[in-house]
Amino acid sequence: MSEKDKRARKVQGKESKKPLLDKKLLTISIMLAVVIIFGAVIWRFLSQSSESEVKFSLKAAIIDQLSEDANLRNPAFVKEITAILNESGFSVSYHNYTETNVTFFRGLAKANYGIIILRVHAALREGDSTVDFFTSEPYRSDMYVKEQNERLLVNGTIFYPTRRHYFAFSSKFVERLEGTFPQSIVIAMGCQTLNQTAGQPMAKAFCDVKKAKVYIGWSSWVSVQHSDEEIIKLMKRLLRENKTIRDAVGNASQDPYWGAYLKFYPESARDLKILDLIGEARISTYLVKFAMFEGFSINQIESVNRFNSLATVTYSWFRRFSPVKFALFNLPISSAKNASSKTSFIHLSKSPRYR
Repeated sequence: MSEKDKRARKVQGKESKKPLLDKKLLTISIMLAVVIIFGAVIWRFLSQSSESEVKFSLKAAIIDQLSEDANLRNPAFVKEITAILNESGFSVSYHNYTETNVTFFRGLAKANYGIIILRVHAALREGDSTVDFFTSEPYRSDMYVKEQNERLLVNGTIFYPTRRHYFAFSSKFVERLEGTFPQSIVIAMGCQTLNQTAGQPMAKAFCDVKKAKVYIGWSSWVSVQHSDEEIIKLMKRLLRENKTIRDAVGNASQDPYWGAYLKFYPESARDLKILDLIGEARISTYLVKFAMFEGFSINQIESVNRFNSLATVTYSWFRRFSPVKFALFNLPISSAKNASSKTSFIHLSKSPRYR
């Protein structure tokens, strides 16, 4: 055999091995891709509970304990607030007095609401030491005994039009809730809800302990009609006009009779704009609708930033180094009449007395 024939046979041998090598590399690439992608998905779920990964929620709740009284119901308020929230992309749930019992409020911090509107009675504790929020559950001294002994729940009394007793919850109740209110906007529509002294514990419980972004409430007694009207205007300023918390709250009118005005806590939230939170939610939470890789697909995987970044890096790595040019490896993504008038409704909450 001539030297030329030997060389030709060696070249043919090398060429015959090349397709086999390419197949091996392709198999390894596919296996690595599957491992990395599914590893990222598992990572996402394992880190889901991390507070730093919880973003502003586009869920809102209108909690209407006042709806128990026929003369305090305001369907126009509910309709208007719902429309404003829907315009900004919120899904809204409405909870009337049939739902707003102790059990409901116990689960509030686990419901993942971005905006919470508390249209509930509020009362100064005897001695004006703190403010408690009413539930719609009638008070009984033999229920929730442990919570009553620890002053998480107290006896809230409404004197007009008839004397009625309900369970009311304290700031300590909020502090001990399971879950948090990360990034949440809490609007407490009741009387004294941000009283200069008595209202502070409730505001701190929501924001300092349970991580709400801002708490908005009234400085003193306020009528149902005035509170309803001003909260509608407040939501318009925040969501339609993109005002800061400071400007939106500061432009609210005082109660013409009682002089109550809206306040917010903490002061550090003064420059916050809710539309910025909405934008961040849409950018930072990704919905991976289709992630296809040579016939394999992952559908409807909701992902956080780290997964998106890892998937993007993986995709770039394979595009650059893989011996095979992938036809399709796409990741389509999308960026996530209240507190009563003192003349008609006088409230009092007190710690229970046991005999």
